[in-house]
Amino acid sequence: MNRPRRAPRTALFMLAMVSGMLSFASAQAQQTRWLPASACRDGSLFADGIESGAIYSPDASSGAGPVASGNQQRQVLVGSSLRTYYVRVPPLHRADRPAPVLILLHGATGSSATTAAAAQDLRDLFSASADRAGVVLVAPPASGSSGGWVPAVHFIFIQAIQNDLAAAYVIDRQRRSVWGFSAGGHVAHGLVLGNAGLYAAYAVKAGVLEAYAGINAPSAATREVPLQSRIGSSDSLLAFAQNDVLRFINAGWQIDDTLQYREIGGGHSYSSADAEAALPWLCRWAVLP
Repeated sequence: MNRPRRAPRTALFMLAMVSGMLSFASAQAQQTRWLPASACRDGSLFADGIESGAIYSPDASSGAGPVASGNQQRQVLVGSSLRTYYVRVPPLHRADRPAPVLILLHGATGSSATTAAAAQDLRDLFSASADRAGVVLVAPPASGSSGGWVPAVHFIFIQAIQNDLAAAYVIDRQRRSVWGFSAGGHVAHGLVLGNAGLYAAYAVKAGVLEAYAGINAPSAATREVPLQSRIGSSDSLLAFAQNDVLRFINAGWQIDDTLQYREIGGGHSYSSADAEAALPWLCRWAVLP
């Protein structure tokens, strides 16, 4: 279903039943669609048996076509420097089925010498879930002196990655999402909310607004980008994450709809459980022009 900003899911469903069409007038340039669960099983999008034919039209990039699956690395030119990033192509990837993309942003590592390993570790942690869902994973390493993100530099890097990815693989440009942990989550808020028409959805683990994006970022966003926020119940950032929930709600996000918030056991860390929670949710969102 398509959803303009601040329109409840129930209301849109009833409108679709009345009109028989999944389109809505909106002043916004983009709309949000929640895809069927099949989108996260094999990468294919077909009707649920009530009607025949496709129910969703991807925006396919003009990639090179069939490529080998598995872990890969690529380089892009950023300014005068070649920068390496890491990719995981699922076994289900086919040229006739544009794949959704998930960009993974690791937390600060303490040293720029360890960010490449952190990016690859995060990619590997998400690989099993992504392979099942048919999602291409992208894991760029940060290059800050303390192993963290420098938005003025890394946002250009991420844009270069997306251009390269679209040329190398057949991806669905309407189904790009972001997941970030800690510093990566802080930056994810700013990256996505500042480019609300580009990303279908995003998720953070221990990522908070105050650290980078600012507390007014949700109300300033041009689209209600679906967000999954998870945080450990003993994480020192818990109170910040709780305050962020209120900020998103006040800006129009809806709990268990465009905003999924969970407090889970543990502290400032992440695990495969976070990947298992994020991927089936993220890959069901698309942003339409």
